Amino acid sequence: MTTETSIALAIFFGGGVFVAGVAQFKPLTSWEAPADVRQSSSISEEAKDGGYAMCQQTLPGVDCSCFAQKASQVLMESRDRVRGWAYADQWELARVQATDSCS
Repeated sequence: MTTETSIALAIFFGGGVFVAGVAQFKPLTSWEAPADVRQSSSISEEAKDGGYAMCQQTLPGVDCSCFAQKASQVLMESRDRVRGWAYADQWELARVQATDSCS
């Protein structure tokens, strides 16, 4: 067998193995629900009213109506999720951003 034929066969079979291997991965555009509980879309009980009651009870010096508005904006904004990435808890993110904005 000549060297050109050996190279051609190696490329042919190597390419086939490569294509078969890549075909085993899921498409990048496929979507699955988040597996982590922290990433779920359920909102805690204290966040139901935008955190207004929680703000009045635990955050002195913060404008609670502003807090509720900012927290609601963060909670209502929908974002696309990427499988395998860790995301911040929506309520924690809303609470921190609202506290910083309304202090």
